[in-house]
Amino acid sequence: MELSHKHSAAASALQLYAATLDFQSQLALRWNTRLDPDVPLREQIESVALGGEMASLLSIAEALGPPHLRREAQRVRELGEDSWRQILNAALAGHSELAASEDFFARGCLQPMAENLQLQTSRDANYIGSTCPACDGLPQAAVLRPEGEGASRCLVCSFCLCEWPFRRIVCPWCAEEDKEKLPRYSNEQWPHVHVEACDTCQHYLKAIDLSVDGLAVPLVDEAALAVLDVWATDRGYTKIIRNLIGF
Repeated sequence: MELSHKHSAAASALQLYAATLDFQSQLALRWNTRLDPDVPLREQIESVALGGEMASLLSIAEALGPPHLRREAQRVRELGEDSWRQILNAALAGHSELAASEDFFARGCLQPMAENLQLQTSRDANYIGSTCPACDGLPQAAVLRPEGEGASRCLVCSFCLCEWPFRRIVCPWCAEEDKEKLPRYSNEQWPHVHVEACDTCQHYLKAIDLSVDGLAVPLVDEAALAVLDVWATDRGYTKIIRNLIGF
């Protein structure tokens, strides 16, 4: 992966991420469910059917994960499929008390189905909320795309990967609109990715600016630059929601 060479400090995490994406792509091919527009998206994902898929993701974590994730994968494997389904159900319900490792295993399995379903949903052009219009998930990142003389902003859902338009100068967590309280932080080494923080609620997310680097892959670049998460955390900010690999 090219980003592994650019960001050597995150190389091992990116190897795990690449293997996880390959697992998810294969899973998506096997589980192509038709959306029922009358049923909430999350209720259309069956944890019973997916429980057995977690074994493959646990093997990836055991082979490529950092030591703590390997230990967690071994622990979760020993718990068995009934516990795996409980973890999946907790993630489907949006429970925030899941450990980072459990969240990784759950989202890794659930995202392909969730993404497939959200791609079939109809879009409300007037939607202005800060949570996902398809599944009510929290935003993982912001994406800026060239538009006219500037750039438009979208948020990307952490659960189903849906994108939806969102105003440029407003905090997705607390709706703060005072630009003096919404600092942006970046590093000259990575000008296309920056931290969007809020001094009112002390939350942040990262934004990938495609008007600076049109070849960037938003969720991959977001994961690659974990150094910006460390920087933001050290300054007292809390991420709206951690990414798939735990940053």
